[in-house]
Amino acid sequence: MRTSRIRGTGVAIVSLLCTAAAFGQPAATPAGRGPAAPRVVSPEILPDKQVTFRLFAPKASEVMVTGHWENGTNIPLTKDAAGIWSVTVGPLAEQLWGYSFTVDGVKVLDPGNAETQRDGNRYENLLMISGPASAMWDFKDVPHGQVESIWYSSPILKEKSRRMLVYTPPGYHTGTASYPVLYLLHGGGGDEDAWNTMGRANIIMDNLLAAGKIKPMIVVMPNGNATQTVSQGYGFGPTPALTSVTAPPPPGQAGAARGPAGAPGAPAGGAAGGRGPQPYEGSYPQSLVKEIVPFIEHNYRVVANKNSRAIAGLSMGAGHTIAATNNNPGVFGYIGVFSGGGRIDEAFDKQLAALKAGGVKYYWLGAGDKDMAHAGTVALAEEVKKEGFETSYHEMTGIHYWFIWRQFLSDFAPVLFQ
Repeated sequence: MRTSRIRGTGVAIVSLLCTAAAFGQPAATPAGRGPAAPRVVSPEILPDKQVTFRLFAPKASEVMVTGHWENGTNIPLTKDAAGIWSVTVGPLAEQLWGYSFTVDGVKVLDPGNAETQRDGNRYENLLMISGPASAMWDFKDVPHGQVESIWYSSPILKEKSRRMLVYTPPGYHTGTASYPVLYLLHGGGGDEDAWNTMGRANIIMDNLLAAGKIKPMIVVMPNGNATQTVSQGYGFGPTPALTSVTAPPPPGQAGAARGPAGAPGAPAGGAAGGRGPQPYEGSYPQSLVKEIVPFIEHNYRVVANKNSRAIAGLSMGAGHTIAATNNNPGVFGYIGVFSGGGRIDEAFDKQLAALKAGGVKYYWLGAGDKDMAHAGTVALAEEVKKEGFETSYHEMTGIHYWFIWRQFLSDFAPVLFQ
């Protein structure tokens, strides 16, 4: 993990996790050093699901916390006589929340919390509020599958090697059965780590399997950034990498990447999921179908037919899903579009008609009610229904972020391979 070094602010930030109390006796001081900082617990989840955040920064003049929950932007903390800043928020809903501190205008991770996530070149802390609403992506004592880091060659993208993550279900490595495959695509700013870390895809699949809600399947999570060999965080080139893209920001942060109206994955009339219309030849969606699918079917025990292949993606990945399926009728039996649409015109309708003739078993779509891709997803859902696909549109309260996409995966996976 990489964090920013703060210079010139005079801010001292020290925090040690303490399981007994928020702060108590000073920690032991090594010989030759000054007085130790008080012990600090942050975050502290209270019985009523309120959460207290703390930071030791005695020389700071202003500390705020920004979280992804509603009204969670720039919440001020108050400093006590010991130099510990604190605030209690909530109660918070059952969810996996992201948050970070701002100290005198500089973004800072919570040093008392080792749970972090990387979203492109953005780092934040994680806070899990457990309960029924977050049960599908919370850890449970169930059989677990494995997530493997796999390298493959991509002549189409002119890359000697690219990395993807592959989830295999419990029992895969000790058995002989063959499995269907879900190709799961991330959004703009993400990479092959995104669905596994922020999306909790492996945990969701483990929990759905243990509950008997899905059939065992392999889940392939490639890197949708055509110029990237591997995700950031591996010391490959400058940090952030010159080939990086900028993710749509989480709630409470400005600066969302915006694409032209009608771009695959972008909502009708304006902003955001895709990076603009791209030619299919030589593109990542072409590489996905012509290189990744054959690689998986050569190297893993899979059922290699249309009705045993599914593809789904969010935002930019929704655009990739649309491009891959529209240009390859008869390859995928199940399609999931999370927060994405397309430029619907005569050429698009002809592609949909060919896709329908190729035998899609189910076309699943979903968006948040406050999702910036809401209009585009609804428009595509109407077009798919008009074309006669077996389909459904799903809407839940939420914006263009992982809160809804985790739930969409939890709802989409049980539809597959029935």
